[in-house]
Amino acid sequence: MNLEDYPVEIKQDIEDQSLEILNIISDDIIVIGGWAVRALLQSRHARYTLDVDGITATRKMGAVGKKLEALGLKGRRAEWGVQYFKKYRPKARIPAPAKANPQDVELRIEISGPRIKEKRTHHFFEFDMDEYEKGTIPFHSKTGSVPVKIPPARVMAAVKLGLPADYKNNFDAAALLGIAEIDEVIRTIKSNDDWSDVVVRRIPKFLGRIVQSDDLAHILAVNAGIDIREYTRKLREIESRLH
Repeated sequence: MNLEDYPVEIKQDIEDQSLEILNIISDDIIVIGGWAVRALLQSRHARYTLDVDGITATRKMGAVGKKLEALGLKGRRAEWGVQYFKKYRPKARIPAPAKANPQDVELRIEISGPRIKEKRTHHFFEFDMDEYEKGTIPFHSKTGSVPVKIPPARVMAAVKLGLPADYKNNFDAAALLGIAEIDEVIRTIKSNDDWSDVVVRRIPKFLGRIVQSDDLAHILAVNAGIDIREYTRKLREIESRLH
């Protein structure tokens, strides 16, 4: 079950608890993934996000892990880095009757080095740890926000286009291409190993799914006021220029 299926009160509570954890390590990492897109787009990022994805220098991994473990999170190693997790315990009231019960939800913080890899292939994208912007992510249920370091929009768009074409990446790519210069996105893709090959392979799936009226990415994009026709035009231009 994806996060969008839960009641709004629970989705906001999950995000706020994730942000409380992120606040402890925000000086130590550059935030990537959905939370980075939230910081770039603010309220225009019209979807909820669960996992906190971050990158840091290898020498800082241990210190970040100790901070997370002090908060009660456990770590499990993966090929790409370390995932820290703990069971989500609702602080918000669960509406009755609730469409979905969040009893199996985990709060997850995924930390890796600057190079992220595609599963089962040699392809990778490497972030520049010296290239980031500063932003903030506001809480839902209380005043204040979490200061974060995030990659520029063109970098996040380039990354998202090479990731699996699920609703989260498809929506995020559509939103990011609304604020990033397409020439800069293409240059970023081309400058990073053979990421172009991955993007070219993914784009047909992004295109096929975003135009389906019952696809969650399509629904979220329409609700956010994104011009789907313009998004598909940009996808086709990127695909053509990368061939």
